[in-house]
Formats: sequence, C-alpha cells, structure tokens
Amino acid sequence: MTAKRPARIVAWSVVAVLVCATLALRDAFTVMVGIRLDPSLTLTDTRASLMWLSAYYAMWAGLTPLVFAFARRVPFRSDRWLPPLAFHVVTSVAISALAPVALAILFGELVLHRGWPSSLASLLTPFWTRLALYRAIADTSFYWIILTAGFVLSAWNEDQARRRRAADLERALVAAQVEALKMKLQPHFLFNTLNSISFLAVEKDTQAVVTMVERLGELLRCSMRSDGRQLTTVAEELDLLDQYLAIEEVRFADRLRVERRIDATARRALIPSLILQPIIENSIKHGFSKRIDASRLAITIRRSGDTLVVTVEDDGPGLPPAWDLATHCGRGLKNVIERLDKLYPAAWTFTLANGAAGGTLAELRIPAREPGPA
Repeated sequence: MTAKRPARIVAWSVVAVLVCATLALRDAFTVMVGIRLDPSLTLTDTRASLMWLSAYYAMWAGLTPLVFAFARRVPFRSDRWLPPLAFHVVTSVAISALAPVALAILFGELVLHRGWPSSLASLLTPFWTRLALYRAIADTSFYWIILTAGFVLSAWNEDQARRRRAADLERALVAAQVEALKMKLQPHFLFNTLNSISFLAVEKDTQAVVTMVERLGELLRCSMRSDGRQLTTVAEELDLLDQYLAIEEVRFADRLRVERRIDATARRALIPSLILQPIIENSIKHGFSKRIDASRLAITIRRSGDTLVVTVEDDGPGLPPAWDLATHCGRGLKNVIERLDKLYPAAWTFTLANGAAGGTLAELRIPAREPGPA
C-alpha cells in the first residue's frame, strides 16, 4: 500500500462522516421546522412514510445529473466566485422548493388519493406555500452536497484528462527522439559501407563490388520494413543483421567467422530495431579490422527469466587500460545507450568489458517482452 492511499482513505472517511452528520442534522431540523410550520406536513402512517421517503430520494437521484451539469457549466473560480455563488444559491432554493412540491402533488394523488389541485391559485394556499418554504429551507443541503460531489468529479475528470494528455505527449516525445536517434544510426552505417565499396573498387575487385552493392540494397530494403517501429522481434532483427554481416563478409573475405547461438525461445522476443548492428560494428571495427589472421565473432541471444540477454564476443586485442564506456564509446554506441534509456527507463544494462579468455565481451540486458495479438 502506498503512502498516498491511507491519506485518501482518511480524507474520504472524513467526507463521509461530514455528509452523514449534515444529513442527520438536516433530518432533525426538518422535523422540527415541519411540525412548527404545519403538523399536516408530516406523515404519521408508517407505510406512507416509507413510500414517501423512497420517492423523495429517487427524485434527488433523478436530479443528480442536472446538478452535475450545473457544476460543469457554472464552476467556482478564484477570480470569479460571486456570480456562480448567486446562481447556485437561487437554483438550490428553486429546485429544493419546486421539485418536492411537485412530488408531493403526484404522491398525494397516487398514494394518498387527495386529488390534484383544482387550479394554480390553489397552490397558493397555506398548506402548499408552507410546504414549499419548508422544503426550500430543509432540502438545499441535498443540492449543495450533490453540487460538491459534481465539482469533485469534474476536477477528477480534468486531472485524469491532463494525465492522459501528459502521457500521450511524453510517448510522442520519446517516439520522436528514438526516431531521430535511429536516423543518426542509418547514415553512419551507410557511409562505412560506401567506404568499403570504394576500397574494393580501388582494388578492382569487381565481383566483390557487385556483391556488396546487391547486399547493401537488400539490407536497405529489409531496414525499411521496420520504418516507424521502435521495436521488432529478434527474428526480424537477425534477418537484418544477416544482411549487414553478409556485407562485412565480402569486406573481410575469409578472415571473419561468425558464430550464432540463438535460443529458440528468444526469437519472438521484442528488441529495439537496428540495435544489434552498431554493437557488432563496434566489435568488428575495434576487435579485428586491422588483423590479417582469421577472427571469430560470437553472437548469443537467450532468455533468462523475464530478461532478454544479448552477448557479442570477439577474440580481438580487447579494451585498452582505463577504457570506460561512459567516456570513450563512439557515436554509434552512444546512440544505443540513449535509445535504451528512452525505451526502457531504469530497466536495462549494457556493458562492454574484456573477456575472460581475451577479446571483448559486450552484454545487453533488456526486459523480455513479446508482441501482443494482432
């Protein structure tokens, strides 16, 4: 239970006690005033009294939407409270006098069989005028209790609407920020690939140029499938990654060996789109781009309870001494970190460290979620 919940319970308990106390005082007051005004205003028959009370409270239940409408249309404001006060005072007296009198006429005809008033003038007789005065004095408390509830309901609805608008704006902002970061990643990779193609062209490796251009076209086509989506499945992200690795395999020829260990239960999990490519690009760039011997790159994706774990391991020279992710990583990894922070606030980890057997080990941990039903 949060700290706010007991406070709300106490607040509503106080309100309930005050309302009950108000109604109790009102009932005592109305009985006293009714007897003094005219003993005939009170019902002595138990059955008739119960029927009158049932009809009377049903009448106020029926008037509640009208009073709520008044609360919405004529609210009190700090800079304008006198006109609403005058309106609600006049309205409360008018409704409290006229509605019970109309009910009493209907009740007298249907239950007590006293008949309808013979004319409008007959409503000015002492009995009816006293009844109207009696109800105008006694029943205004009902109007103000309902009006207060209407103000509270309107304030609550406005607060919820503000919260929804704020949440929608925050989601829209996050989406815009993530899209902006994604657009930074795509040109970064594209320029590197074009540089590789340029290098192959200088080396006059025509077949390699053709192959890389074809695979680049396929990669761009696949990447457009996730356009506008922040998350994609691991299976779809791996399809995109395969196109990227196919390009790198042309670039490094037989020097690049890629091992994939993908847990079958992780293939449907959601992962940020275009998140793996910059991590693996970092391993290739710093791990063995300058090596002439064969190099190994191991990609592992698995589920660990409610967590999706992605590791990328290379057998390169490892990180230099005093290297720190927060201060030494490049633009690509910075974008990865910024995106993770937007998509999984305080619910992700990304580490880059030297492996136990040498090389570098990158590990990403995010909540394991799957797409909902279409």
